[in-house]
Amino acid sequence: MADEERNAPGMVPGLVQEFIAQFRRITEGLEGLARVREHLPIGPGALPLPGTLSAAQLSTIADSIAAQRRSIEALKAQLSSFDEQLAVLEQLLGPLAQWTSKWAEVEERLLNVARGPQAGGRASGSDRE
Repeated sequence: MADEERNAPGMVPGLVQEFIAQFRRITEGLEGLARVREHLPIGPGALPLPGTLSAAQLSTIADSIAAQRRSIEALKAQLSSFDEQLAVLEQLLGPLAQWTSKWAEVEERLLNVARGPQAGGRASGSDRE
């Protein structure tokens, strides 16, 4: 147990040292990238500036919204045309529905006449049962 107690406190500084070493390597790598960037010739348009990027993004969004609004206008025109077609169909079906109703009444009368008065009596008698 004495050996384990000695090793446990020694492990913490070892882990901290390893963390510091990794952090130092990362920092040195970033410094190397910064040095490479300093040696690269920066020309106009090489890397977009944040303001330019935002302006381009906003322009794209505005164009997209305008396209969506045009699409909605086209849909409105199509729906208006479809509504007009439905109105015409409704006007055509109204008289046809009335005519069909009248025809059904005529058929019913013809069937009652063909059965004769006895058929009407039986129907009324069967209602009482």
